[in-house]
Amino acid sequence: MIPVLVGLGIAAYLVVTNWAEIEGWLKEFLPNLHKSLKDAGIVDYAAKLFSSIEGSVMRLIYRLYYRENGKWVEKTIVREIDESEVPAWAKEGLTNKESDVGERYQEKLKVVI
Repeated sequence: MIPVLVGLGIAAYLVVTNWAEIEGWLKEFLPNLHKSLKDAGIVDYAAKLFSSIEGSVMRLIYRLYYRENGKWVEKTIVREIDESEVPAWAKEGLTNKESDVGERYQEKLKVVI
């Protein structure tokens, strides 16, 4: 049990110290994803960013819907982050149910979702 607790502590420390990198990942990932979709010829697509807190883990869920070869495709990308590493503005109003946080992240990070 102690090794698990030590491991969780180290993981939490890494998330807290690397929040800027996680934020940078979002800022870099989203525009590149939209560009790659257009480059692949996919012009009709929709996306939403959801978040929820389950236990001590915050889940960022990016759902992308697009048409490929005449069929609709749903692609889900999930990133889990220890809750202690998440800033207060990102946790406001979150529960254990998924909630749409796209607008909040667009405003704060100045990206298009």
